[in-house]
Amino acid sequence: MPRKLSPEKREQFLDSALNLFVANGVKNTSTAAIAKDAGTASGTFFLYFPTKQDLINELVTQIGRQQSEYITSLLAASLSVWETFFTIWYGSIRWFLDNREAYQYFRQVRDSGLIAPEVVRESEQYFEYYYQAIQRGLNEDLIKPYPMELIGSLLYQDIVAVMNLLTAEPDPDQQENLIQFGFSIFWDGIKTE
Repeated sequence: MPRKLSPEKREQFLDSALNLFVANGVKNTSTAAIAKDAGTASGTFFLYFPTKQDLINELVTQIGRQQSEYITSLLAASLSVWETFFTIWYGSIRWFLDNREAYQYFRQVRDSGLIAPEVVRESEQYFEYYYQAIQRGLNEDLIKPYPMELIGSLLYQDIVAVMNLLTAEPDPDQQENLIQFGFSIFWDGIKTE
């Protein structure tokens, strides 16, 4: 009879991996170290994740899903295009600030080649609201007719730029100013005149 795997143990492996990946880097963290941090033997780890790559992929998917659920909960059909973009902007930054380890991990692996292409495609589905907002802005002629992928990339890169400043700024008022300024720079770059 196959062994029943514990969802709690799976989550423990993911939490340990996230902590160690952020502290030591993905490439410098062994599966043995993850198993030890999770309080199990290496063999137990492999029951849950046959390879380290499976764990890396699952962590990317989990983070994308959690962030998406949070931002989606903030969005409403009644929001204007500007309000929708601002909600995505503000919600993304707030989620990253509240989940700094997830942000650091995601930054480490996003463009590293460590994520399998099928996992990239799978995780993109969680961010469909980005593309819906862009399409709506294009349809209503409120944003410039730039390629959708370019606007999405600019949005992400601008969020990263603001996050880099926020991590060094302890003053909440200054953080709010940076968030507002960053959005203004992004919005002014894509809005129609």
